[in-house]
Amino acid sequence: MEEEKKERRISVHKIAILGVLTAAAIVIGILESYIPSIGIPGVKLGLANIMILVTLYELGILEAVFVNLLRVVVVGLVRGTIFGMGFFMSLTGAVLSLGVMILFYLLIKKFSIIGVSVIGAIFHVLGQIIIAMIYLGTAYVFYYLPIIAISAIITGIFVGITANLIIKTGVIKKQKEKYKF
Repeated sequence: MEEEKKERRISVHKIAILGVLTAAAIVIGILESYIPSIGIPGVKLGLANIMILVTLYELGILEAVFVNLLRVVVVGLVRGTIFGMGFFMSLTGAVLSLGVMILFYLLIKKFSIIGVSVIGAIFHVLGQIIIAMIYLGTAYVFYYLPIIAISAIITGIFVGITANLIIKTGVIKKQKEKYKF
């Protein structure tokens, strides 16, 4: 019975941290949706990915998938874009970028969190371009990729540095050690 309580307590703390990271990703995603593009149409900073990277590096792959998908769906619901072109662009970019980030995180250990972030940002915009090509029925959208890839590299560096700084605070690590999850 005591062991069962301990297991429950551990999962409650992990769920609480996941809740905070998810809420932060959602709030950042909503706030960022109100920021106008930074000079290049459709380009956003991708700040919610800070929370996705922190989740991936501090809690794990399944947790990062959960936070990422929940963020996309909730932001789509709140913004009223669910099942529209923007939603599918966001979903495809989020899934493709996280999949590639997981691969680089697991298989290519030479990449820092900043490198993983940049790769994720590039694949995020690639996913968005693919959906735009499908929706618009033209491959000409692909010519837009080099322009937004350059911005993805810049924002990916910023997101990676920020996520790394958050991880270095040790806040989540201390919770993991204290509550043994």
